[in-house]
Amino acid sequence: MTAPTISRLFSRGITRTLLTPHPPEHYVRSLGLAWSDDPTGATVVAVDRPVPDVTVLTLRLPTGVDRPVPGAALEIGVVVDGVVHRRHYSPVDAATRADRLATIAVRRHPGGVVSEYLWTEAVPGMRLLLGDPVGEISLPENRPADVLLVSGGSGITPMLAIASTLAGEGHCVKNRSGENDSRYGKAGRVAWLHYARRAEDVPFADRIRELSRAGVDVRVVATTGDPSPEGLAGHLTAEHLSNVAPWHADATVFLCGPEGLADGLADALGAERYAGVLRERFSATTGPVPDGDGGTVTHLTSGVSAHNAGTTLLEGAEAAGLNPKHGCRMGICHTCTAVRVSGATRDLRTGEVDTTPGCHVQICVSAPVGDVEIEL
Repeated sequence: MTAPTISRLFSRGITRTLLTPHPPEHYVRSLGLAWSDDPTGATVVAVDRPVPDVTVLTLRLPTGVDRPVPGAALEIGVVVDGVVHRRHYSPVDAATRADRLATIAVRRHPGGVVSEYLWTEAVPGMRLLLGDPVGEISLPENRPADVLLVSGGSGITPMLAIASTLAGEGHCVKNRSGENDSRYGKAGRVAWLHYARRAEDVPFADRIRELSRAGVDVRVVATTGDPSPEGLAGHLTAEHLSNVAPWHADATVFLCGPEGLADGLADALGAERYAGVLRERFSATTGPVPDGDGGTVTHLTSGVSAHNAGTTLLEGAEAAGLNPKHGCRMGICHTCTAVRVSGATRDLRTGEVDTTPGCHVQICVSAPVGDVEIEL
């Protein structure tokens, strides 16, 4: 084989490697270099599947990367069939945890790319991509005195981090009757209502029992199964709130769960009180793209222009062969935010059209109204 032929083959191999999506360490190893500590990746150190549809992963975070504040989420990325897929998961650990480990729970979803991949493939030693922390709620540094947590399904994870942090700081000093408990040094009450189809479907049962011993009043309510020892069952009602936290009128309320749970809490609290609830959403309600919307979208960073016949900017970019960074695809995580340089876009959550030049838009819930230039 001649030298020019070898050179062409080597160049072709390097080009193919650099143009194929892989975890960061793949590129380093492909160049024959030693791999040490990837500052953008996390290592799986333990895998558990405590209930039939949940994968619990313990991750070692790289040096210089801290766990998110309690309630916030990590962006986790995996490569499936050569494509990077990103999702967000809230670590369940207390802020008082001293090591570099973070525990996340991944619930399997029908057709879910990331959840199914981690369910079937996750093993100790696996490397995962790691992005910036995100989230709509977090435990404030100035801790509220009284806290009511309300969650359903996968919403258990941010609430577990908040409850564990408060318990670890000795925050829970009052029992259900409101009397001081001298075992702890701070004044405060913490109650938690968690809803699941059946009590046995709830992961982290051991941790929940530990929280109860630390002064957090935790109630797991089965929506379809047997009542709790306190007789609570079904979906959230005002009576449930009064049972677990008769003092809730003055509490800081955190919510994470499906829309039905949010609707129940809104009915129980009333519109004015509900407006002050700190909420992490699973999904956003979006409407269809109206007939007549669409246009030519010029992706300035990549130099690609394509006609969008009436889809989101994210879907249009993917159809044009681009792979914009994104997470939830529901307008929750803000991972897909990009600058719309010119033109108009419609926010599919509200239906509002905005034309402000140089505006940041979430491309997963925004659609073009006419021609648009965007930094993608």
